[in-house]
Amino acid sequence: FEFHPVSSFLSDSDLLCRAMEVRQFGFGQSNPTYLIKIPDAENFCAVLRRKPLSIAHPSAHALHREFQVLRALNKHNQLHPSRDRQVPVPCAYAYCDDKNVIGSEFYIMEFVPGRIFTDSSMPGMTNEERRLAYSSVVSVLANLHNVDITEVGLGYYGKGGKYVQRQLRRLMTVSRKQAELSETPAPDIEDLARQLQTYEKKCPNHISLLHGDFKIDNLIFHPIEPKVIAILDWELSTVGDSLCDVANLSMMYLMPRNQLAAISGVAGLDLESLAIPTRLELLKMYCDQRKNVSFEETKIWAGFYLSFVTFKNAVIVQGVAQRARAGVASSARADEVAKALPVIVKVAQTILDNEVKPALTSRL
Repeated sequence: FEFHPVSSFLSDSDLLCRAMEVRQFGFGQSNPTYLIKIPDAENFCAVLRRKPLSIAHPSAHALHREFQVLRALNKHNQLHPSRDRQVPVPCAYAYCDDKNVIGSEFYIMEFVPGRIFTDSSMPGMTNEERRLAYSSVVSVLANLHNVDITEVGLGYYGKGGKYVQRQLRRLMTVSRKQAELSETPAPDIEDLARQLQTYEKKCPNHISLLHGDFKIDNLIFHPIEPKVIAILDWELSTVGDSLCDVANLSMMYLMPRNQLAAISGVAGLDLESLAIPTRLELLKMYCDQRKNVSFEETKIWAGFYLSFVTFKNAVIVQGVAQRARAGVASSARADEVAKALPVIVKVAQTILDNEVKPALTSRL
């Protein structure tokens, strides 16, 4: 898009319009994301995120929700400045729902300089740095789930209870629409949903503010210190079951390290030698920092949540594939991500067969 309307939205100054630079980031499969830079203003930088021009479902790409939750967490951090309560996020500057400005709604937020790791083994860190980095990741996630949603004005933000049940129904609606648009049936995704529905009514259902896509590559780490300084990509945030975020982070244990892949996990690595917590250790670290979340219960249901979020990611990747076929994908890596769909479906089914059915069938 042309960025002159963006600069006009920010200021009426002709000088600002002429000086502003805009370039698109290579990441962000869902919503196109741009760096805005004004060299003559002490190198001021900001980030613009906008909706893609073509969407498969009216509720998808909810930028207004991203902006709302960023504002709410900015408030939380002001109310609770101690480090053990902080949820690091960029400052949200402005939101525009007028599609006449650049063709779709958008918002502008703070640019946070730092490191983004698409490789969950965090290459370049020492073992001690990696241990501290993962400790920071888990602490930030627990802090997020401990946020008082009423205090920050997010009591309305989601329906809360029965989150997994509602998500399964909604995701199937989205999946069927994406299959229709791409003219590619998805029977394996349908079958996964039916199997998950067998267990959904008994899940623990711990309600909190939920990121919706919490993972290593949606975090910004300090440029030189092993700590998280910002959580990105809040499009899927809501009030829901917090163990879904834990499971989403745990997906890295299912994904092998592959330097050529868009996202690289830690499956098959010697975790102890790298000072990376095991999946069970990560669950324990998290539960130790949560209110009223039992480690024993979390262990029993961990496979169910992991299979559910894997299914959810299959629907998301199905959407990336659909947009890639339509020629409207928002990331240079869209084609590469789309190729992962059959693998993700198979992984979800394996978890169901090997973990979920043995652990939960007797509990129904």
